Amino acid sequence: MNPTPHIIPSALLLLAAFFIGCLIGYLLKRMFGGPRPARSGVEPDQSQTPTVSKQPDLGDPALGLLASPIDGQPDDLKKIKGIGPKLESVLHDNGVYHFSQIAAWNAKSIAMMNTRLSFKGRIEREKWVSQAKALVRAGGA
Repeated sequence: MNPTPHIIPSALLLLAAFFIGCLIGYLLKRMFGGPRPARSGVEPDQSQTPTVSKQPDLGDPALGLLASPIDGQPDDLKKIKGIGPKLESVLHDNGVYHFSQIAAWNAKSIAMMNTRLSFKGRIEREKWVSQAKALVRAGGA
């Protein structure tokens, strides 16, 4: 008895079963699958898009970030060497308005802020915390 004459019909039956299984799976996914991703090039309805406010993400409370300056007036953060007008604006956008906030940062807070602002060690190099502590002691002068 030679088993080779049955190999081709068996292989064809397996191939047919595979394609039928793929077709059934595809149809079931189309009928019962979750929401389909939006097609590229199709603009979402702007009336249903949430509006983003310019409120800072207060994130971890260890950073001491604020939604707005205390008493409505931020400190002049440019008095810290290494902070210019643009960086001061970025800090304000991230909820840092006062020397006391920077003076209260510990190593963990500094690491989080470095990550948040992509500074890679700049806060430590320019000694912002010690400068801020000195400015707090001097009354912001």
